[in-house]
Amino acid sequence: MTPRAAALIDLSVPLGPCDSEHVPVTIDYMSHDFGGAHLAELTGVAQRDLTGGLGWASERVSAITHSGTHVDAPFHYAPHCAGASSRTIDALPLDWFYGEGVCIDVRGGRDEVSTNEMLTFEAKHGIEIGEGRIVLFHTGASAAWGSAAYGDSGRPLAPELIATLCSRGVRVIGTDAWSLDPPLRRMRERASREGASTVWQAHYTGREHEFCAIEKLTNLDALPPAGFLIVCFPVKVARGSAGWTRAVAILGGPT
Repeated sequence: MTPRAAALIDLSVPLGPCDSEHVPVTIDYMSHDFGGAHLAELTGVAQRDLTGGLGWASERVSAITHSGTHVDAPFHYAPHCAGASSRTIDALPLDWFYGEGVCIDVRGGRDEVSTNEMLTFEAKHGIEIGEGRIVLFHTGASAAWGSAAYGDSGRPLAPELIATLCSRGVRVIGTDAWSLDPPLRRMRERASREGASTVWQAHYTGREHEFCAIEKLTNLDALPPAGFLIVCFPVKVARGSAGWTRAVAILGGPT
C-alpha cells in the first residue's frame, strides 16, 4: 500500500508592510549588487572580480515581535504570573508548540466567545479538549487580512474561556483575529461606559494562568475540527515578549 502523504496547511500571514498592521512594518531590500560591494569590502577584493560582480541579497526588517503571525509569551501580559516571574518567549518548553490541534469555528458574531460555545463544540464533535492540545478559534477575521478593516474584525475570547482552557492543561490558544481581546475601537467604547477594568481582559488572564497566544493566523477554514497536528515554534527572541512563527497544520500522513 502506498503511504498517504501528509498535507501541510500554512497558517501564517506574511511578515511585511500591510494595512492590517497597527504598527507599521518596513523592509529594506538590499540587492545582489549591494551585497557584492559589501562582500568585496569585507574580503579585500575588487567587486568586478566577483562572479558577475554580485554577492548576497539581504533584507533589513523593522517590526515589533507582535507583527505578522506570532506567539505571545506570558511576559507579554504582565511581569508576573501566579506569583512568579513571567517567562519570556526564549524560556518556554518546545513541546508546547507541537501537538494535536483543535479548530473551533466561531464565525458569525461579534460578542466574546464563551465557555459554553466550547462545551457545545465538544459535545457536537465528541471531543474532550485537554492537556497538550493547541486550540485555535476561527473567528473569520482573516478574510479581512490585507485591509485596514482587519483590526475591527473577528471575535474576542472571554477571559473565563481562557481560564477554563488553562485549567484543563491547554498552554497554547490561537486566533485568526489581531488579538484575543476585542478590536481597539470596541475596547475604547466599552471602557468609556464601564471603566478601565474592562480593557485587555483576555490577556490579563495571563496574570494568573500561564499560556501562550498565537495571533493573526490564517487559512483556518482549511482545517477540520480535530485530527491534525500543529507546529508553531516561535523565533527565540532573547527576553522577548513574543516571537514570530511559521505556524503549520499537518493533516494526514503515513498509515
